[in-house]
Amino acid sequence: MNTTLPSPTTGPAGPGAPTDPAVAAAHPLAETIRGIDTTALDCIQVNAAVLADAAHGPGSHLELGARTGFAPHFAGPGRLPTVERPPADQIRTMGHLLGLSLRAGRPVTEGRALLELLPEDGSPLYVVGDAHRMPWLPYHGHQHMDHSVLLRAVDGGARVEAVDAYDNQTPYGQAEPVVCVFARAEAAALFDGSPALPVAVRPVSPARPPVDLVLDENARDAALLLAGDAPERYAAAFRDHPDQPEACTALLLETWLLNRARRLHAAWAAHHRPGSDLARTAAERAAAWDALAGQCYLAARRVQRGRPVPPQIHTALAELLRADARSAVDATRTPPGEATTMSLDPARVRETVVDTVADVLGIAPEAVAGRDDLTELDGFASFQMVETVERLEDAYGVEFAPGDLEADVLRRVDGLAGLVLRTVTGKEASRA
Repeated sequence: MNTTLPSPTTGPAGPGAPTDPAVAAAHPLAETIRGIDTTALDCIQVNAAVLADAAHGPGSHLELGARTGFAPHFAGPGRLPTVERPPADQIRTMGHLLGLSLRAGRPVTEGRALLELLPEDGSPLYVVGDAHRMPWLPYHGHQHMDHSVLLRAVDGGARVEAVDAYDNQTPYGQAEPVVCVFARAEAAALFDGSPALPVAVRPVSPARPPVDLVLDENARDAALLLAGDAPERYAAAFRDHPDQPEACTALLLETWLLNRARRLHAAWAAHHRPGSDLARTAAERAAAWDALAGQCYLAARRVQRGRPVPPQIHTALAELLRADARSAVDATRTPPGEATTMSLDPARVRETVVDTVADVLGIAPEAVAGRDDLTELDGFASFQMVETVERLEDAYGVEFAPGDLEADVLRRVDGLAGLVLRTVTGKEASRA
């Protein structure tokens, strides 16, 4: 059985649509996947993100987008640089951000031995294997590449379920979030003869530094980048490579990775500082990378047909990297202890409240904006109310007075917006 989970960004599944939609709806991770923009994560991050949000709540995975560093690996003369990191490196650094203990074992080349590592309680085992052997992916039978999947035993171990939230348009077709169930012998055969890395997963307390501290670290890295020539050297390596079809193919992957990283950072900024200059600038930077990725796709297609590479893509690449760095430095130019500048226009404050509630619940802002009573929204209860209040306090750099936290205020968008305006205005008046 093959059950596709429509993602929040791609809509209904295409070929290979669900044979039993009820299975997907009832699946323990299905709602978690639907609450994630899976198009902003790479194939190693995305399934760890599902585990993080399942363990710690919606938006937990966005901590993967906090840092904006640029650290390409230059392998040596004649070799193209890359920002891609080996899966083992990603696994080592993802865990503390996501609130997960990720304990990698020894690579396994026998499927039966891999399945013996599945937890008996039905919880998932995170596995990095070969996409070439995974029949739910377009890469199956076409391309060898590292790819993560969540495996868990079902029906008392008689069958094995594969959960994969990866979302990407590939040269071989669309990859979409999916749940596949195999007979145990069939699942074992998928992993025979090709190394698979099993990673035991256990939720732990997330280590989430304050936003201001993250911004300071990003700014320090950015200042070093601006003082050197790393962006120009990186772009020149692709421009000057003797094999331009190879260089354009590699650059397409690089801009794909950088584009997803910038989109994830924009989502992190909007999550922590909705409506702020930080969030707006991060969204603009992400849009610029999306445009460059499109240009690189066009360039790769042109080169495959024997046409010259558009020269502006290499200049644009270096300029975008420098623009990112300047934005990271500018993000820290606020008074100590203050949140990034927030508009106090009542309409903008209301929009920020709507976006914050929507993000807490993992739903569209439109579903929030028209509600008179937020408790009518599925899932908006005491915990979500508290989280909304704390996020608004962080976003505007204030602390609401306990006497102002009345139920009628906290359950209405206009009530929350008015609370923000009164508190911020009172804080500014006390300084005068």
